[in-house]
Amino acid sequence: MAEGRKSPVRRFAVLGGSLLLAIAIAVLWGSSDLSGFHSLSAIFQGPRSDEMTARIVWQVRLPRVLVVALVGAALSASGGAFQSLFRNPMADPSLLGIASGGSFAAVMVLFHLPSAPVWFLPVAAFLGCLATAILLVVLAGAGGAPSLATTLLTGVVLGSLFTSCTSLSLLLSDEYQLRQLVFWLSGGAEARGWMHVALSLPPIALGMGILWGVSRWLDALSLGEDHAQSLGVPLERARGAVLVGTALAVGGAVGVCGPVGFVGLIIPHLVRPLFGSGNRALLPAAALAGALLLVLADFAARVFLPAGIQLGVLTSLMGVPFFLRLLARERRVA
Repeated sequence: MAEGRKSPVRRFAVLGGSLLLAIAIAVLWGSSDLSGFHSLSAIFQGPRSDEMTARIVWQVRLPRVLVVALVGAALSASGGAFQSLFRNPMADPSLLGIASGGSFAAVMVLFHLPSAPVWFLPVAAFLGCLATAILLVVLAGAGGAPSLATTLLTGVVLGSLFTSCTSLSLLLSDEYQLRQLVFWLSGGAEARGWMHVALSLPPIALGMGILWGVSRWLDALSLGEDHAQSLGVPLERARGAVLVGTALAVGGAVGVCGPVGFVGLIIPHLVRPLFGSGNRALLPAAALAGALLLVLADFAARVFLPAGIQLGVLTSLMGVPFFLRLLARERRVA
């Protein structure tokens, strides 16, 4: 029994240690011609140093690594929450159109307000995600208490609508706007700084806190609505809390990196065999693993791959085979 209690703690320690190691590697090494030793010495010079090496490490690499870690944590925890809420292994933050709503809002800023301040884009994406979540709750509940199936179907329709609107914006844009929009929609962390860390951290932390706070409700909902209701779970409040928490976390992520696909789908499946299906452990484990995956993927994209390969492109290339394998497994089970 004692061994069983310690085991998850050790696994969390290994996962957290791996993340810290990945962050250290990503900060110490990069595409510029700096050795790990020089980067390490630059860390001790502090963020206020005028040395070029210190500026690269403190003002370029470190905030970029923290941004992708936050994005990976937000998308993975949101994916785990959705898979429990909808009892669907294919669920991820884009399933209900929340990520599409945030992307469309950001595209509108790039399209209509190209000279807007840089902080305007993440704020617009966050508001787009939040507005989509509110619209989803209102539309799904228009005929009375919404069922999971109604909520799911409404989300798919909203996602298709916002994706179509985004595509229309691409068709109407000129060459310069088109390049900007395509680059942003590819998802990436180029030129992300401390301001992006400051913009994404509050909504992501608050959203993940809400999801973790309702983890007991999610455990009950993962066994079915009837079972959850018999345990006294307020269904509408529970679904609303998950949607708002997800909107905050995904909005904070999409706002600073654009859409980064498949992370919310992949990571919960990878950590579930190690940490179990209980969301109290699954959600923080998914957050750590998602942050680890995106830090390593972003490091590989900027150091080993040709310039221009965006983080979102890389995660899509990794996610498609995983999705097809998952789909084949579900068909065998069915």
